[in-house]
Amino acid sequence: MTDDFKWNTRQTMLLRLKDKRDDDSWEEFVYYYQQYIYNIIRYMKLNHHDASEIVQLVIIKLWKKLPAFQYDQHRGRFRNWLHTVTANQVRDFIRKKGAALTYLPDPERKKEEQYINGIALPEIEQIADKEWKSYLSNLAWKKITKTFTATVCDAFMMLIEGHEAAAIAEKHDIAESSVYVYKKRVQ
Repeated sequence: MTDDFKWNTRQTMLLRLKDKRDDDSWEEFVYYYQQYIYNIIRYMKLNHHDASEIVQLVIIKLWKKLPAFQYDQHRGRFRNWLHTVTANQVRDFIRKKGAALTYLPDPERKKEEQYINGIALPEIEQIADKEWKSYLSNLAWKKITKTFTATVCDAFMMLIEGHEAAAIAEKHDIAESSVYVYKKRVQ
């Protein structure tokens, strides 16, 4: 399995999303992608409220567009299209906010101008790839923590963070060899 393949969106999910009435598939999609989209938007320095609103607009746009979306793995990844849609939604947000500035009183207008000017539209591809890998790692960790005890998870994290096995064993009142066994189990 290539490294690229491990990070790809499941094509079966994309096929199921062509049916707007498939609530289970849309629920699954939102579960996996809502936080990812939110993280990308927040990385652009938008506040929580605006980021949440834009996430909803992105999901609505996807709900409208995905039935006609033709996935071609040779042309690019679904995530590329997703973060392009997200970036365009942020641009629309900035444009609308900017147009509304003329109607605000002076002190409020200056505050909003500062906010809008502080929004960053950096290299979205790098942000999206970094965020996707981080997001998937966090999803995997959540799943793992349900499988193992808190002691196993904590020992693993401490080892990954560079703590000595002896210190971990002492903290959890376990044999030092158990620390390595825990690490192997989690891996």
